[in-house]
Formats: sequence, structure tokens, C-alpha cells
Amino acid sequence: MNAALWRKAIIEARLLLVCSTGLLFGFHWIFVWLSSYISLGGMRDFLLTLPVEWQQISGVGVDEVATVMGRIGLAFMDPVVLAVTAIWAIARGSDVVSGEIDRGTMEMLLAQPLRRVWVLVAHAVITCGGAALLAAACWLGTWAGIATVTLEEEVAASAFVAPALNLFALTFFVCAFATLASACDKYRWRTVGIVGGFYMLNMIVKLVARMGHNLDWLRQYTFFGAFEPQRLAGPWGESVGLLAHYGGILIGLGLMCYVMAAVVFCRRDIPAPI
Repeated sequence: MNAALWRKAIIEARLLLVCSTGLLFGFHWIFVWLSSYISLGGMRDFLLTLPVEWQQISGVGVDEVATVMGRIGLAFMDPVVLAVTAIWAIARGSDVVSGEIDRGTMEMLLAQPLRRVWVLVAHAVITCGGAALLAAACWLGTWAGIATVTLEEEVAASAFVAPALNLFALTFFVCAFATLASACDKYRWRTVGIVGGFYMLNMIVKLVARMGHNLDWLRQYTFFGAFEPQRLAGPWGESVGLLAHYGGILIGLGLMCYVMAAVVFCRRDIPAPI
């Protein structure tokens, strides 16, 4: 029966995963191509004319954004990338418990000779594996762009391994939080609303922390405070320490959410389908 659980999780996730990885791969390739059309000097002059508050939104200094590496690194925090990874995490995480209950299939699933925790384990492994593939697609798209596009300065694709890993850690946490919310609820639409609202609230707090002169302390109250891929772009030896700090926070919080989800799901009563 465990094999059937794995097949079920893969079949349910494969279409969204294929579409998402293809979109992220193409987006990062195109992003590198578009970056090649931006003049280094012109970019720096333009950014220097912006108000200080606007310059703070990117999270990096003007000199870093004005470099090819800095511009390419911004792709990992682009709204398109954040939207695709959030859709994957929320869609898959919200489905594991409340989705099955909402469809009336959870009672039939648990009637089989299997432990409840395996339902979560199989779903979580496929979901987190998909998150890793999304991050890999971002890096491969960047690598393909660097390999095929002529840039004004040489950039190594290895400089963007750390940003990709930071993106994976963020997606892992959102997957885990969505799973926890799903384990506590019986309606998928409500789970999606709760997790989506939580995601947007944290994003707004991060934006306020960047734009406010004396509001940087707000970063410690949002999980986006541990998501700074543009700061991680560069040689591995220079970014591994900061990556370990950010990744430790996000992965640690994610593991806590998964453990709590397992405890809640294994102890809760499953309502009968109506």
C-alpha cells in the first residue's frame, strides 16, 4: 500500500511540477538574456538618481545591482519566481489532508491497512522533491543563459548555487506550513486562504522593513527575513556561511511544521464525507 501512496502522490503532482519547472527554466534563461541588454554605466547612473527609499527595496547596494552578477541574482527574488514557487507549495501542501477530506476521499484512504503518518511522509517527500526541482530549474535556466548569451563581463554559473538553495529553503518552509494548516483543517479553500494570507502578510512586512528608515528590525518577525538570494550570489566560499544561517532558519522552521502536522493528523478525528 505504501507503493500505491507514492504513485498517487507522483501522479497528482506531475502536471503542476512539469509546467512550473519549464516556466522557471525559461524565465531565468530569458532574464539573463534581457540583462545582457542593460548597459552597466547607464544602470548605475539610473539607480543613483532614485530616492534612497526606492534603492532600499532591492535589498542590495546600487553598486551590486549595477553589476551583471547582481542583476542576474535578482531573478531569484522576482515576483514570477516567488509566485510559481508559492503556487507549488500552497497547492501541494494544502491538498494532503484538508484536500482529501474536502473531496470525501480521506476516509477511504485511511480505511486501508496503513499508518496515518505514511500519508504525510509520501506527500511531503514528493512535494519537497518538487521544490528542489524548481530551485534546480532556476539554476539550470541561469546556467543556460550564461552559456548562450554574450554578457559584458564574465560570470560563473556556480555563483548562483547559493541563491538557488536559498529559494529551495523558502519553498520547503512554505510547503511545511501549508501541510500544517491542512492537517488542522477540513476545507481546502480555507487552508489555501490561510496560507496565502500568511504568505502575503510576511511579504508586506519584509517590504516595509526594507523601505522604512528605522524598521529593519521587522525582518526578524517574517520568514522572508531569511530569504536574501541576491546577497548570496557570488563565490561559494563567501556565501556558504550566510546560506547556512538563512537555510538553517527556514529548514528548521519547516521541519517543526512537519512534525506538528504529523502529530495533529495522527491524533485528530476525520469527519465523515457528506
